[in-house]
Order: sequence, then C-alpha cells, then structure tokens
Amino acid sequence: MGLALHTTRQDGRATITARGSIDLNSSDELRSRLTELVDAGERAVVVDLAAVDFCDSSGLNVLVRAYKHARVQNATLTVTGAYGRVENVLRTTGLDRFLMEDTAEETASDGGR
Repeated sequence: MGLALHTTRQDGRATITARGSIDLNSSDELRSRLTELVDAGERAVVVDLAAVDFCDSSGLNVLVRAYKHARVQNATLTVTGAYGRVENVLRTTGLDRFLMEDTAEETASDGGR
C-alpha cells in the first residue's frame, strides 16, 4: 500500500492525515507537503499517523527534518495518533519526546521534568 495524504485546517492548525506506509518510496511526498505548509505560513502543523501502519528510517528522517524546519520558521510540528509499530519506533528512537503531541504537552505542563 502506498501513502495517501489529506490536509485540513481548523482552529489555527493544519492537520495532515496520512494513510498507508511511510517508506523510501513515499517519504518525499510527505516531506514536500510538510515543507509547503510551513513555508506557506502555517504555524501549527499536526501529522496524524492513526492510519499509518509502517514508518521506516526515511519516514523518521522526514519527520525530524520537518520538525527542525518548523522550529526555524517559528512554527510547531507534532505527531498524533501513532500506535503499534509506528508508536514503538518513535518511542524506541526517543523521537516521541519531540514529535508526539501528547508527550510534548505533558512535558510542557510538568515543567519539562
């Protein structure tokens, strides 16, 4: 299965809902969409991974680079909805601390402890 992306805007946030697999063959599409949103002035970008069943290192690379690009542009990029293998790889690599929305909100609310 490839990757399908759908973008919605609501309450000052742009949400990209991804469906399928994020891998070497599809990660460029996600990279392009994330870069376009941030460069167009979106200040809060959320990547919803609830319908993503696989994410390899190229997908992780896209998410990290997009996160860094957003920060340079005074924007935020967070990931939500990750579960199963995708959540496991984010937690194993430590990227959940930076990317996952729930974890980022908990860290901010507890003073960064």
